[in-house]
Amino acid sequence: MTTRITLADILLTEWRHIRQQTYDYLDTLAPHHLDLRLPFPESQTLGYQFWCMVGAHESYLRALEHGRWQGFASSLDEFKQVTPDIIKAQMQKGDARLAELLQTLPFETHTVGEQPAHKTVLRMIEHEMHHHGQLINFLFCHRLPIPPSWAYEWALRYDE
Repeated sequence: MTTRITLADILLTEWRHIRQQTYDYLDTLAPHHLDLRLPFPESQTLGYQFWCMVGAHESYLRALEHGRWQGFASSLDEFKQVTPDIIKAQMQKGDARLAELLQTLPFETHTVGEQPAHKTVLRMIEHEMHHHGQLINFLFCHRLPIPPSWAYEWALRYDE
């Protein structure tokens, strides 16, 4: 008997891989790191990067649930003080919801607006990866610890 791998299985596997790297990065941070900025006036904080990642994931999940975009909102706005642990907890809630949706939505027929639902999940993955590029900028600018998974995946290291 052969196990059939579905599109939902592939999407969830890819999401979990990229999100685990996000967790590996978060695990290296202390709360004060979230206030770091890049050395140009328009720079948002490192914390902003995670606010956007959480909000985009949650917003894409609402779009999947409702079949159309419901607007952007981040649950991190509910917290007076945000820490890496709070960010991770909110991300994990979203991850559980994504896994549930991928098991229950009829991906062959479900749409978000005019697009097939799988494209919304692909946008989530692309968005997370985009922010990884931003996180690498913070890493090198502030000489933050390079998580081993990032060193391996992106061939990152500090030249001494």
